[in-house]
Amino acid sequence: MGNQESIRNCVAAVHHLAAAALLNFAFVVALFAQDPTKVAGPDECQECHEAAYLALQDTKHQSSYRTFHSQDETKAILERLGLRSAKREFCMDCHYTMQQAEGRSRARTIAGVSCESCHSPATDWLDVHNNYELDASGERATRETETRDHRASRLEETARLGMIRPDRPYLLAQNCFRCHTVPREELVNIGEHAAGSDFELVARLGGEVRHNFQLSNDEVNRDAARDYDPANRNRVFYVLGQMLDLEYALRGLAEATMSGTYAEAMTDRAAAAMDRLRAIQAAAQVIAPSIQQILDAATQADLAPSNNGPLVAAADQIRTVAQAFAAEHDGSALGSLDPLLASND
Repeated sequence: MGNQESIRNCVAAVHHLAAAALLNFAFVVALFAQDPTKVAGPDECQECHEAAYLALQDTKHQSSYRTFHSQDETKAILERLGLRSAKREFCMDCHYTMQQAEGRSRARTIAGVSCESCHSPATDWLDVHNNYELDASGERATRETETRDHRASRLEETARLGMIRPDRPYLLAQNCFRCHTVPREELVNIGEHAAGSDFELVARLGGEVRHNFQLSNDEVNRDAARDYDPANRNRVFYVLGQMLDLEYALRGLAEATMSGTYAEAMTDRAAAAMDRLRAIQAAAQVIAPSIQQILDAATQADLAPSNNGPLVAAADQIRTVAQAFAAEHDGSALGSLDPLLASND
């Protein structure tokens, strides 16, 4: 992460300069922000994914678009930070979908957390995603009638162009933890924002925000059964969630410059994730070596503020192991984890 030194200098300066210097948070936001010039908007998804689109409207992620900026808590956080607008400051990266139309000088909010927040800005891959071949009669094929070879080619190309599909679980889940671990020290220490969510990935994906939708227009928000066995999928996401929780706790702590609420919260989060990973290791010997690699990476780094380099290196090691786990396991060999999942219900 080549910008780390500049970011750390910027963050340190905030503590010693006037409140106006908090506008330099743009440097931190750049680590997490999506390119608003590439955002197509959730309405582009509605035609083919109407059930998912309609379900999204009732979730907190999307409905907060209409209320978040006017909430008393939001206003109080902004005031403590010396900032003016939730829709124009660093809040926008986690709470909104931003779009910058051609010819406009600035991005604007168009939705809350929406389709592209999880699946990446779509303008580069949308046409390929929608490109079904013609069948033998010259009629346009559908997802159900396209050939297997065409589907494989289409999905491979959308992935190359940046789409994050459910078969890329690490990248999909990573989007959740980038925001739910609140990767900004001043937001917590000065703004008094909560230091992250009590976030368990399987529970979240099985609740109001489901990422595997039944691909039909029956207005039902339910898990897709075509490509994945739900029980196996949940096992993968449970393990991946603990790996990511530790990874992003370390990334958050790497940004901490002082002792305080934020550093303590990230340290506690890392310790809790390590405890859950030890439980997973004891229950599933098939992945015990991978878990041990992750635990070793975390324990060898000093969990303390102003230790950016070693903490980022440890987080990067965890990312590598987590990505390999997600690519190699479909959950079928992880049935021994079911009691751990049941204990989180």
